[in-house]
Amino acid sequence: MEYKSFESIAEEMLSNQKFLRLSHESHHGITRLDHSLNVAKKVYKYAIKFNLDYISATRGALVHDFFTNAEFLSNHGLIQGVVHPDIALANAKGEFEINDKEANMIESHMFPLSVVTPKSKEAWLLTGVDKLQAIYEYASYKFNYKKATSKLEYALGCMFLFIFYMITTGRE
Repeated sequence: MEYKSFESIAEEMLSNQKFLRLSHESHHGITRLDHSLNVAKKVYKYAIKFNLDYISATRGALVHDFFTNAEFLSNHGLIQGVVHPDIALANAKGEFEINDKEANMIESHMFPLSVVTPKSKEAWLLTGVDKLQAIYEYASYKFNYKKATSKLEYALGCMFLFIFYMITTGRE
């Protein structure tokens, strides 16, 4: 089977001016655009590996954090983690054709902090990859020690893959 490239899937979003504004938003010590690309590239890779809907998985991952800090007004901290999936989903729907799977991926990626449960393997994949990537990015930024954080990323990645397999085995 021949797969579409990551670049061809991401092309629509990476040519959208509103989405590209994320390159000016700080997130885990890097830009929100870089974080979204890091997450989406990993989701793309794992979705192909696990024979999932890699196109929806990649698209949902790209726009899972499609929001600006200005959209929060005075809501920061923990509340930001709860409400940002709704803002990201509204922004994604305003700019792109988002299917039901992608919508659930966006609104559930903060589970269990948010109350929306992932409904597909692709949504569970995004939820896990996003958390691991955030830990890696934050540790790299905070401690500026790539060697240790890459080992941490590898260990957490192996653990995540095992948990992901156990959770999703037998699910449609």
